[in-house]
Amino acid sequence: MAAQITTCVLCNDDQPLDEFHIRTSEHIFNQLLDTFQKRVKSHRSSRNGIELKVEVQQRNGFVLDFSQTPDNKGNHILNITPEAFQRHNNKLDFLCTVKNGRTRRGDDILITSGGILHPFPHYSFKDPNGIVGQQRFVQLGAGESYQLIVSFELAETAVSNFKIPFYISFQTYSRTEAMKAFSICRAIIVSIHNNIAEDIVEIGKSPFTHNKWEDVSVIPATTNNFAAMRPDEFPIPKKYFRTMIYGLRRDFQDGILGELLHKLNPDHVTRENYCDFFHILLWLEETSCILGISCYNMEDVRLRCITSKVLELKVPGLAEKRPSVLKGDCIQLKVQGDHQAYEGIIRNVTDSTVEIDGVFKGLVDTVAEDPETNIDVRFMLRRIQFERMHQGVKQVVATGFVDNLFPHESLLNNPVHESITLAQTDLHNQQIYDNAEQITAVHKIINKTSRSVPYVVWGPPGTGKTVTIVEAIYQLKRLTKQKMLVCAPANAACNMLTEKLAKFCRPNELRRIMSESCDTTSVHKDILKYCNLVEIEKERDVIRVGIAELKEFRIVVTTLILAAKYTKEYHPDIIFVDEAAQAREPELCCAMGLLIKTKRLVLAGDPKQLGPVIHSEICKYYKYDSSLLERLMGLPVYANDTNNNFTTMLKLNFRSHPEILKLPNELFYDNLLTAVSAGAISDPLAQTYVYPLIHNHRNIARTTPQNDGSPIEFCSVIAKEQREGRSPSFYNLKEVQMVKAYVEVLTRTLNVATVDIGIVTPYMRQMYKIREALQRIGENEMDVGTTEAFQGREKRVMIISTVRAQEDFLLYDNKYKLGFVDDSKRFNVAVSRAKSKLIVIGNPLILYKDEKWGALIDQAQSLGTLCGAPFPTRSSFERRDISRLVRLPILDAGDENNTAGS
Repeated sequence: MAAQITTCVLCNDDQPLDEFHIRTSEHIFNQLLDTFQKRVKSHRSSRNGIELKVEVQQRNGFVLDFSQTPDNKGNHILNITPEAFQRHNNKLDFLCTVKNGRTRRGDDILITSGGILHPFPHYSFKDPNGIVGQQRFVQLGAGESYQLIVSFELAETAVSNFKIPFYISFQTYSRTEAMKAFSICRAIIVSIHNNIAEDIVEIGKSPFTHNKWEDVSVIPATTNNFAAMRPDEFPIPKKYFRTMIYGLRRDFQDGILGELLHKLNPDHVTRENYCDFFHILLWLEETSCILGISCYNMEDVRLRCITSKVLELKVPGLAEKRPSVLKGDCIQLKVQGDHQAYEGIIRNVTDSTVEIDGVFKGLVDTVAEDPETNIDVRFMLRRIQFERMHQGVKQVVATGFVDNLFPHESLLNNPVHESITLAQTDLHNQQIYDNAEQITAVHKIINKTSRSVPYVVWGPPGTGKTVTIVEAIYQLKRLTKQKMLVCAPANAACNMLTEKLAKFCRPNELRRIMSESCDTTSVHKDILKYCNLVEIEKERDVIRVGIAELKEFRIVVTTLILAAKYTKEYHPDIIFVDEAAQAREPELCCAMGLLIKTKRLVLAGDPKQLGPVIHSEICKYYKYDSSLLERLMGLPVYANDTNNNFTTMLKLNFRSHPEILKLPNELFYDNLLTAVSAGAISDPLAQTYVYPLIHNHRNIARTTPQNDGSPIEFCSVIAKEQREGRSPSFYNLKEVQMVKAYVEVLTRTLNVATVDIGIVTPYMRQMYKIREALQRIGENEMDVGTTEAFQGREKRVMIISTVRAQEDFLLYDNKYKLGFVDDSKRFNVAVSRAKSKLIVIGNPLILYKDEKWGALIDQAQSLGTLCGAPFPTRSSFERRDISRLVRLPILDAGDENNTAGS
């Protein structure tokens, strides 16, 4: 592996820490700011006899929740509802009473200055008598007091946290001691929000533990209908295991680390290292998954007997696949404190429970007799997908098809003869005839212009990739006798493909193959006759398809992983893979292993969107999170293909309003896209400004003029994200409140159907919170999910809650980790789901750090739909204004020169 470069912890973008960098104005500014931050901490407390009391001035009979005593960070916190803030005329005054607590006569104190540490038009610091701040001072004798005022004012109410950092500087003026200059720094946090915390059910203590099982023997399940799905031809080699656990950082056996690194050389996949490279990465990923699933070991839980043989276990997080549990998975159970465990097989999975069959009868009887028996649970990793990917990799190399995955640039010079030309009347979907890119792709596929090299159809969301490959399948079915395998990474995509293919296929021509662990309830009734399902009294069961039966069909549809089940037995002439950019390359090998070297592969997807989900960080270093489609697009054959013989980019977007498409088009697609959705352009919702209606909904008057609206709104919410316990998932309650407010207006004022609204957020915990808040207003069916869950989907309205935030204007932002915020692919997916209306809720202070999100905020501002909490901007000039930090009059009696910049 390449040597790691030491990076600067103070500056953003992983700057290398070298002599050049430490001399840059950016680094000097950040270093001074960091020093300043640390020093401010020591100025929070009262000192040298000075006492500082802060009170909020209340109006109209309101009793406000305000903390006069500062917390351990020097914050005075005021919680106020939007209605109460409006009743205060959108203005709050905080009376700061300075008292000289000294008792000896002559021990005077001078108030020399004061002000706001971070200037902002909505904050002010003033002396009602006009003395402090005018290069004059106030002298306080022993026991005397003086009042100053910190004010906060908005043009209109906004749900957010507003942090007002202020300072007051003093000087002792005593005959009995040396003169001292010092400052006291405090902050007032105004938190404007409804009390939604009471409306959200908090999740109790998690039953999941990291505890390992020691010295436990296991009795196998008494029945296992899925035994054939548990091969072990490619287990993790024992000699590699410990080295892999440590991410190839330690060698636990002579030469093992060197052996692994040698097989991975030159740190990326090649034709020569293909087999070893992916076998090792698959083992590394499996090791990471084993460690990950161990986090879901459960202790002290209860089981319920459903029948004399079946147990039920409640598992929180199943709906969000934490843990990811499928029908047919193995699970181990034991009485707490015992060293004897019993294996069972999961026969059914709901959104909160699993049903377990095949458990030793003695344990079932124990639970039946005493339902309060304390049980420990261990989930076992499902190895079948790893086994099939290993098998696929091996087969791709064995057949020689691997050569087609590394095409040489010389192929661009080979002449291509296209003998088939389609008329519009030849097409199943005649609308694509006027789409130059779509019809070109179909022509190239049916004329075999890429020969045995994969043909790639790519394009952003809504450009018709699936429509294009479905048309190519129709033409091959019409013009040839070729047998076709159609795959996708997920069952949902396979079902959708089957629905489209069923429009021109009879049941004896098309077969949708599903596995025993597949969720059969999601299969539409119209395609049941094409599936290997049997339905008896509304119950659906999967029936196995033998190889002889499979060969009878012209077109077979299945997932990539399941395709490996037919390796060496089923050999289609051509394979189509939809959503190919989401699949790991070994996952594609599961299907490619069915092809002999001279057969063909067509890939459809978008390498600019989310790729495969990978858990191992070391695997990401070796680009395991890049799909085959993305890897191919980086090769000269595809990058320089001006004749479209190997790849076609689709350029007409049939989904989104031009304004919604504008930024992704500029950032990711070289401005090659054209928005052609007449429905999105004419949708009145695209010209409706929703945010002002939230205020009208609350009967809060607006004081700024309303705009006509635009397809994009950015709602500024400045608040602090939170975590529950040790959970790595964040949530942001103020953003939850704004999501809820937007949904109420959309559904109740603008009559937008629930099914037309999607809510995307990058964190699972925020997803929980949003769902719970919406349930309180009767929106139980609202589609709320993570970025990954919305890939490939679309909604008339999309609301994005970005979650990550900071409330402190002085917080050293370059040290702040953005998480998903700086992930280009996640950004692209999130903002490209909407057809007519995109609403983004987030903290601009954080989002502006990323150029993509900053551009989106600027776009909303240019459209007149930047709304919510006002926020200060920090331009590059301001960030480099080092002298401002030096001049800040934060004094300490121990400072050599009594300035922050000394």
